[in-house]
Amino acid sequence: MNDQTHRFFRFSNQDSYETLTTAGNEARSLPDGNGTDRWLALWSDTFLDPETNSDRLYCIKRSGILESDNFELDGIEELNLETYLERLQWEPPVEDDLEMMDEIPEYTGILY
Repeated sequence: MNDQTHRFFRFSNQDSYETLTTAGNEARSLPDGNGTDRWLALWSDTFLDPETNSDRLYCIKRSGILESDNFELDGIEELNLETYLERLQWEPPVEDDLEMMDEIPEYTGILY
């Protein structure tokens, strides 16, 4: 997966994502009766952007993109691979780390 094989996006508007998906499904005659129901994943199956906790991140194979696919809709931002991967990175707050440490049993040398 790289910038030459995929395009990377951040979606901040679910309606635009659904419009893109619906138009793409129609252009591809989906569902096709052969097991392919949708062009893009369900909104809930995309990656939640940890920076905003509301936007979604998703990548699409360039080979599957048609000229008619409209990525100029409101709330659709194209990213490069580096930015996309940076946005996927998430570290829990320090407080959570400390609380979890209390829940981890000490290593006793016995493997179960």
